[in-house]
Amino acid sequence: MSKDLFWKLAGDAKLELGKRSLLMGILNVTPDSFSDGGKHLNLEAALARGEQMLEEGADIIDIGGESTRPGFEPVSADIEIERVVPVVRELRARRPNCILSVDTCKPEVAAASLEAGVNIVNDVNGFLSETDLATVSASFGSGVVLMRNGRLGEGVEPILDRIRASWEKSLEVAFDAGLKEAAIVLDPGVGFGTTRQEDLEILRGLDLLRSFGFPLLLGASRKRITAQPTGLPLELRLEPTLASSVAGVAAGIEIFRVHDVAAHVRALGLADLIYRGGDLDE
Repeated sequence: MSKDLFWKLAGDAKLELGKRSLLMGILNVTPDSFSDGGKHLNLEAALARGEQMLEEGADIIDIGGESTRPGFEPVSADIEIERVVPVVRELRARRPNCILSVDTCKPEVAAASLEAGVNIVNDVNGFLSETDLATVSASFGSGVVLMRNGRLGEGVEPILDRIRASWEKSLEVAFDAGLKEAAIVLDPGVGFGTTRQEDLEILRGLDLLRSFGFPLLLGASRKRITAQPTGLPLELRLEPTLASSVAGVAAGIEIFRVHDVAAHVRALGLADLIYRGGDLDE
């Protein structure tokens, strides 16, 4: 497994891992995402939100043109490209040094986005629905996030075992395509084909999942598990989301995919001091 301290990305970019929590800000340019669908369909609204998150301290902006909520309506690659690529191009022009990710499972969308200036391909299917996505990612030298997605079908083993089995399949595809270990981050897929109890088991087992040997991304922001135990609505899930992220810091998780960047900067700044070490200036 990779011992590299940096996540190697397209465009000769890289991000240091482990020194502090890295934040991936969510920018959905969709009409139907579960939390913020329709808010950033307009190009200027999307750019404003992307720049706001960068100002707040996001290390990565993750741009998605197709919802992945339960029961989502798939869209064509052409529609996804029309939504995503203008945002990528303009953000790259305005913020030349920013790190951009595309949230897609389509090779055509990934290729168009990488050509426009994206550094990372974030595939919720972990290369298991479209193996050509691995080839595209490798050809551009991009960083990748490979998520385990229970909606693709799984066995009945305990959830942590199913996650590791899925990751093994994803890594086989990635390595066959020529991707290097230092380009790969794994995601356990909170909320994707899981029960709420299984999501709780994922959060309790993050330290065990880290023993798999790759850097991990945690994406629990505003998901069903953060409504527990009292059934909170979306607008009241910030504090539980922060609780899940702090648990991730304690387990050594490197990257957090979040809606609320500024709040995470504040909360995880102290969590990093507690769990990752470091001293305060007196």
